[in-house]
Amino acid sequence: MQIRLFVPDDLFPDAGIFLSEAQAHYLRSVLRASEGTEVFLFNGRDGEFSGRISLLDKKKAAVGHLKRTRSQPEKKDLRLYFAPLKRDCTDLIVEKATELGATLICPVMTEYTSVSRVNTERLRLIAAESAEQCRRLDVPEICEPLSLKAFLSSRKKGDPVLIHSDESGRGRAASSVIDGTRPAAFLVGPEGGFSDAERRLIAQTPDTAGLDLGERILRAETAALAVLALYSCFK
Repeated sequence: MQIRLFVPDDLFPDAGIFLSEAQAHYLRSVLRASEGTEVFLFNGRDGEFSGRISLLDKKKAAVGHLKRTRSQPEKKDLRLYFAPLKRDCTDLIVEKATELGATLICPVMTEYTSVSRVNTERLRLIAAESAEQCRRLDVPEICEPLSLKAFLSSRKKGDPVLIHSDESGRGRAASSVIDGTRPAAFLVGPEGGFSDAERRLIAQTPDTAGLDLGERILRAETAALAVLALYSCFK
């Protein structure tokens, strides 16, 4: 099994990196690693580096003699805005959206949103762990929650077209609104969908397009992952 860890430090050949106490515990107590074990490090900027554990005890760990194994790819722009759900479902969305390549993940509070609080620090940890496991070389940005109105009003000229799930039957087919070669932004509503007033607000916002996800009514977490999977299919 390849051990991969996200670190904030700059990475370069022959560097020595001290890991966090949580990472030391993970290596020692969960993975049963030892000094000399190979570890792969990435920070979202400098590519991926391999090294060997040079120090490992209950609270400290270090990796030394780094060698570059992969260069950092060009950063993409794939944004997911979603109405947060109960904790397990929100965790699932963040984990799988990371695997599917989202570069920005942002909770958006809507009229029918079922939760009032989002632990963004927890979501950042989940995103980092998912990136470690799926061999990504970056971690998506996790935004603080915004109201739908604040989010729509914050959009700027040059932002990707906002493709929103449209369960009203007026949405367009994926092949006509998704271009996997260009930046994209997706907005997925809560269980119960957007309210009539929210649909009107979205329709009045420039550079938006409704997406029809088919004849079946999808759970909100399924819809969030389906739009990202569709984006991958249209590359």
